[in-house]
Amino acid sequence: MTTRYGQLSYTSFDAAGTVGGWQVKQTAGGLTTEEIQTLVAGVRTVFNPVRPLPAYPTTQQLADGPRRLAFRRVDRDTAGYWHTVPAGPDSTGRPGNVFAHAVLDRTPDHNPRRPIEWWRSPRWLCPYGPPAVAGAALPEGAPEPGGVVTRESVVTFALDPSTWRLATLLGLLDAVAAALAGGRPVVLGVESTESAAQWIGLVSFLMSAGTAGTLNFSTFDRAEQLGLAVQGKQHLTAVPLADLDRLPPDALVISETDTLWLGELDGQPHRTAGGQTIAVTAWSAMAQVVLLDAESARLVLDDIDHFAAQAGDVGLHPAWPMAMAVTRYDEFADAEAEARAVIAAHSPPGAARDPAVASTISGVMHWVLGNSTRDAWQAVERASPGPAGELADATYLRRAVADDAWLAQPGPIPVSERSFRGMPVPDELDTVLDPAVAAARAAGPHRVLRLADLLIRSGVDDPRVRTAVDAEVVSRLRDAQQGPSLVGGLDGQVGAPTRLALAAALLADADCTDGSVPLPDDVLDWLAAGITAPSAQELAQVQAHDETWTRAALRGTYALRQGATDTADRTAALWWLRTCGSSGFEQMAAETLWPPGDLLAAAGDAVPGAATIRTLMGAADSPELARLANAVLAANDDHVAVACAGVRLIEPQVWVQQGYATTHQAAYTPLWDIAAESVGPEGIHPDCAQRLVTFALIAAASGQPYPSVCIALARDPAAAGTAFAHATALLDAHLLNPAVVLAVAALRWNPDEEIAPTGDPLVDMSWQLANRVLMTRAGAEGVDAGSVAIAMAQLSGDMSDGALRRGRKIAGRLLARGAEAHSSPAIRTRWGR
Repeated sequence: MTTRYGQLSYTSFDAAGTVGGWQVKQTAGGLTTEEIQTLVAGVRTVFNPVRPLPAYPTTQQLADGPRRLAFRRVDRDTAGYWHTVPAGPDSTGRPGNVFAHAVLDRTPDHNPRRPIEWWRSPRWLCPYGPPAVAGAALPEGAPEPGGVVTRESVVTFALDPSTWRLATLLGLLDAVAAALAGGRPVVLGVESTESAAQWIGLVSFLMSAGTAGTLNFSTFDRAEQLGLAVQGKQHLTAVPLADLDRLPPDALVISETDTLWLGELDGQPHRTAGGQTIAVTAWSAMAQVVLLDAESARLVLDDIDHFAAQAGDVGLHPAWPMAMAVTRYDEFADAEAEARAVIAAHSPPGAARDPAVASTISGVMHWVLGNSTRDAWQAVERASPGPAGELADATYLRRAVADDAWLAQPGPIPVSERSFRGMPVPDELDTVLDPAVAAARAAGPHRVLRLADLLIRSGVDDPRVRTAVDAEVVSRLRDAQQGPSLVGGLDGQVGAPTRLALAAALLADADCTDGSVPLPDDVLDWLAAGITAPSAQELAQVQAHDETWTRAALRGTYALRQGATDTADRTAALWWLRTCGSSGFEQMAAETLWPPGDLLAAAGDAVPGAATIRTLMGAADSPELARLANAVLAANDDHVAVACAGVRLIEPQVWVQQGYATTHQAAYTPLWDIAAESVGPEGIHPDCAQRLVTFALIAAASGQPYPSVCIALARDPAAAGTAFAHATALLDAHLLNPAVVLAVAALRWNPDEEIAPTGDPLVDMSWQLANRVLMTRAGAEGVDAGSVAIAMAQLSGDMSDGALRRGRKIAGRLLARGAEAHSSPAIRTRWGR
């Protein structure tokens, strides 16, 4: 079983049997190669303290000496700690060695602690000098919290009467909140690393432990290392005060010794000594109230952990636990408004499991929601997913459906980004729907449509609303006068989900035998505006009357009437014709070269063979074309289409091995010519042409008929070259009978004349195949005058003794002449390479 923690040490040292220098010294906890690489990538091999250790430090000086602790969330499930100390000279005497002790936490969200609590853990390795470095060994268990940065220490630090830190803290909190949300990283100028650790601890204890586990920080970096810090996604980096004037101008810098001018929530921002601004948040506004005395501070810090634990402490907003704490005590009344705003906006989904937390959220939300629909909508806009958001959404809908002015507003009625889709209708909405629907029906179809649009876009599916829409809206949309009049005043007021719902009602049972639907043009245009047709992949998975079906039906109807705007529209139109059982389906499929996947998606299980010919001949080779060809072969309802599917699907080797060159060639030859004539030369894709010419050459070399169109196709060098390469490969693999190839040549040969190009490139190439046999196989078993003569007799159909004698004589002369005597220079140059 993998342990929670893995460790490694990294330094410059010499080990027996290894090359000295920077390297991993030791690992523990079953680190994988990838985990080791992650930890090594975070090691800093340069440590330049502000006050270096003396050449020969005492034990106390080493204990109090400089050190760096960095923490970073590696990914969602993993975190890393890097503890670094100066280690004096290395074994070669070179000064500036560094010793890094790194820890990988594989389950940082399990019983989380604030990472800064590991500051000055006694289990961090801190060797100094070559002997100590060589002898340093990782502890059996990972380091534990050091007891230096604690809840008590940060309260003492924040409220130290000798140093006023509250203003700096408030600006730092808001800057860190922005950094955690993806804003600029924060650079904190400090007098010492001890001070840096307490500042980081103070920020960490004012948020939950789980959220602090997402705060990437370093207690010590120099100005020249800030680029690495940013690259490592550090949110908060502490640097010495002496380095502040060397930082890049775009760095957000807060100094613990300089004045920070405080801003106001929803007013002026904070302003640093360098003139940089920081937006004020409710987090700092609440902190200003709760940190006025130690007792109040301790109370709030305890409650932060309590409320975080009740909510699961994963993904909490930094300010949420403090906000929950503030609402519990009257003495924090000055921050109650800010706390309520945070609770309303950021209550997490799991928070309502605890009754006390749920009660607090409910009470806050009733205050935040106010009394009007607009108040509720503003609460919806601020709320995050979770119980507060659900309550805001339900309250908003309850008020909106009964608010005449809200339903009559120009433009679309706003709805929450969250949705009730797949959920029961909220009780508080359910109780007001009956009177709301009745009032809408009394007001007319326009009001019914606005009410339905609000609810449909909110994910609310209720039969009372559907009934009202069917009765008051759908029938009117079909009417040639009422339909255009109704939609004419709805520009931009009704969303796509509602129009799709209307389209579903209008198209589901429509009479569309010819693909058209009895809808006025204006209504169809209004329904289809902004709706896109589904892709072929979506269409292939369509279910009757689901959203994809409705989109396809709507865009298909629109494309057939108004014209397609893109390929998806064309495919939807074809699909709709097929769905309607229209006779125009096969005509449209046959007239167009379709992407094979689109044609398959539109045709479904009923691929019409004749309608696929143009696509089978004109599409490039692809897996989709192979699927289409297989579907045509399976349907087997058109001889020409089956022949075209065969030539696109069957490889030349299989064509010969399975005997199709003998059993199918003669039957398919006229069918291929018919297909070629129907699509024209420009309708034959080069991939198809190459396969046709290959099959034709196999036929020509075997004495079989071949399509006349292939004579023209074979004049293309690419098609001819591919065909000749396939044929020679088949010949060399003994799949073409060499005696038959020679017999075909012999039957065409006049011994008294020189061989010259015939004008038919397939005949010329078959001569060259015969020439290849003469060069490589003449005299071999089965390639003699007798075998060739028998093949000649079989091809000519004359098996008489006289025919066999004449065949032996011609075959003997052909074999005797040799390869070079039996091909013209023109033929040899073209095909003999």
